[in-house]
This record gives sequence, structure tokens and C-alpha cells, in this order.
Amino acid sequence: MKCAICVLAGFATAVLAAPLANAASVDLSFVRISNNADENVASQFSVSVSEVAGDMTVVDFIITNSVGIQSSISEIYFSNGNPSALFSAGSIVEQVGVSFSFGSASPGDLPGGASSDPPFTVSLGFLADAQGNPNNGINHSDDLVRIRMTLNVGMDFDDVKSALEDQSFMIGFHVRSIGDDEESDAFMNEPWGGTVAPLPGAASLGLVGLGVLAGRRRR
Repeated sequence: MKCAICVLAGFATAVLAAPLANAASVDLSFVRISNNADENVASQFSVSVSEVAGDMTVVDFIITNSVGIQSSISEIYFSNGNPSALFSAGSIVEQVGVSFSFGSASPGDLPGGASSDPPFTVSLGFLADAQGNPNNGINHSDDLVRIRMTLNVGMDFDDVKSALEDQSFMIGFHVRSIGDDEESDAFMNEPWGGTVAPLPGAASLGLVGLGVLAGRRRR
């Protein structure tokens, strides 16, 4: 009994000493703002917006295309306030099956963004372009681009959620080679209003372990 209590106490100390599992993520869906292609492929696109464990000054955006209908996300745009209310900088930290560069794109504005509701204004330098698009764009279900943004001083993930909810911060795509007619369309994210999903962490796993040990002790 004494040994079991020692193990439990030691385990609890280790868990409490570890960083708390405070990382969280939200998922965004998209809507088409132009009407060129026969097929509307908005439902194929997703962006996971997440805290980065151990670094509360940055936020990750993981962009994917669950291709059913042929399409290629070729340009990525961020509307980040004037001039950059939420984030101060960004860069690509991971890309799989694609070849993007960050900082410029052609076209330089989201097609149709000026007449969207709300208007989509691309922030200077906050955009990315597939090199040799559309072949190097996000056009397979296992492709992804991870863009990491640095928050302005005083901002945190709650500010990101609020901006995604009131659309003071938005993400747009120019998508090429859609369907059999290979037309292009523009898309922007719908306002976020869902539930925050906690990411796995040492503390949450530790609490599960504590429950297991406590159950054993009661037996």
C-alpha cells in the first residue's frame, strides 16, 4: 500500500511539473465567392488553426484539400487587418507534395475578394504561391502546407479565434484546374463559430494515468 502511494505521489508530481496541455485548434470551412467552374469544391478545403505547444507567440495554419473532384489550391491569401493587426510575420514551415513560396503570389489579390461580403483585402506580404502551378499546388488528399504566423505583441490564441469569428482575419484561396472544364474559382473561409478542440498533451495523458492508478489502489 505504501509503495503504491509513493508511486502515485511521484507520478502526480511529474505531471504537475510538466507544461499544461493548453494547446488548442479550430477547423475552418470555406465558401466559393466566384462562379466559374461547373463544380463547387468548397467542401474539399480545410484549414486547421492551432497553437504551437511550447511557443505561445506563434500559430500554425495547416491547409489541405480532400480531393474528390480535381482541383489545385494554387494561391493562398491572408486578410490580416491594416496593416497587420494580428500577426507580424509568417513563413512556410512544412509542405508535403507541393512547392510553395511565401511572401508574394500571382495574382497578387484574391480574385473577386474586393466584392465579397465582407470584402477580402490581402495584407502585404501575407500570401503564398505554388511554384509552377497548378501542378505543384495542393491537389492531392495527402498534400499539405503548414504556414506559421508570429503574433503581434499582446496577442494570443483567443484573439485569433475572435478575429476568425468576426472575420477581421480571413483566409482565401485561388483554386485552379477544377473538374473536367479546368476552370478557376476563388474561395474564402466562413466565420468560425465552432468548438475548440484541445490537442493531446503530457498533462492530459498524465491525468488518465492517475485515474488508472487510483482505480488500482481502490481494489
